[in-house]
Amino acid sequence: MQAISKAASLLNISEYRLFDEAYLNWFGDRPKEQDITNVFAQFKMFGEVPIWADEFARGIIDDLEANRQVTLNSFCLLNLAPRLGKKPIITFTLAQEN
Repeated sequence: MQAISKAASLLNISEYRLFDEAYLNWFGDRPKEQDITNVFAQFKMFGEVPIWADEFARGIIDDLEANRQVTLNSFCLLNLAPRLGKKPIITFTLAQEN
């Protein structure tokens, strides 16, 4: 949970936006609004962080600590073709913080 807050703060964006960008980075497509809202609600209420959001946030923090220049464009996929078929179902895998 701390990684999400720290990465969002470092990028000067909301935690909600960080979840949206993490989804795009992991799945290659923008999430449905209701799906990302549900995941974000789980995060705010219970501190549950999906592995894809946690890894995205930790990657941002690692890059910044290594003095790499980081912007949201560093992690986005440009010129995406539309995804065919169903979007993946969002699930949770709880990761332990070290």
